[in-house]
Amino acid sequence: MWTRAELKSRAKEGLRRYYWYGLLVVFVAGILGAGSSEGYVPTGVTSTVNTAETNSIIAGNDMEFLLILLCVMFVIFAVVILFSIFVSNVVAVGKCRYFSMSTLEQRNAGFEELFGGFKKGRYMNIVKVQFLRGLYEFLWSLLLIIPGIIKHYEYYMVPYLVAEYPSMDSKEIFRLSKQMMDGNKFATWVLELSFIGWYLLGVLCCCIGGFFVNPYYEATLAELYLKLREDRLGIARNGAHAPDADGAVYTQQAQGENWQGGSFYQDPNKRF
Repeated sequence: MWTRAELKSRAKEGLRRYYWYGLLVVFVAGILGAGSSEGYVPTGVTSTVNTAETNSIIAGNDMEFLLILLCVMFVIFAVVILFSIFVSNVVAVGKCRYFSMSTLEQRNAGFEELFGGFKKGRYMNIVKVQFLRGLYEFLWSLLLIIPGIIKHYEYYMVPYLVAEYPSMDSKEIFRLSKQMMDGNKFATWVLELSFIGWYLLGVLCCCIGGFFVNPYYEATLAELYLKLREDRLGIARNGAHAPDADGAVYTQQAQGENWQGGSFYQDPNKRF
């Protein structure tokens, strides 16, 4: 079992060795719309046209102008959505990998990890997994808000898993995330809430102080992933796989390869 104090303490200890690099990673990721693991899909795109303007156009019978404007807005919205799916979501996975590796190795993992997901042979699977995650959460949210929230936390470890195992089958990634988050959803929500004070303090510091809290937040979530990876999947922090109680070792049948865990410590040439 883990505690918030334990995760935060480890995160702060590791950040002392790579904080400014981590700050650069979250800054670039934020610019590319990967402020969260889901990537970024903007809201309020249609707000560029207010009610008064719309009523004025309609009153003036300028339907042609309105149609052109709506078409332009639709194109912009479509471009943003596509950018989120094919760029932002992949960068978000790279951010998870950077902080997981940096936290695990207690040093800067390298800025290039942020864009490692774009390499040939892994890109499309990452796009697929992240897209499915967003789609599933959206569909569950259509039922009611609560089921959507539950699924959000059930799939919480998906970007971390696909970051470490970019070739793993999507069904297996979702299964492992569910296994890791079983019994940890509420505690993870509370962990997120525990950062509210830091972000509020950041707002008071010229409204930009919260930005400097982001590496601490991301490192703590990476610690959570590594802890659940160890407790639920039997993968020690040093990369050694601990078999389950019945002696079973996870095997990814779809890929025809044994998954021994700890890919962060495997051949560096096989990394992103």
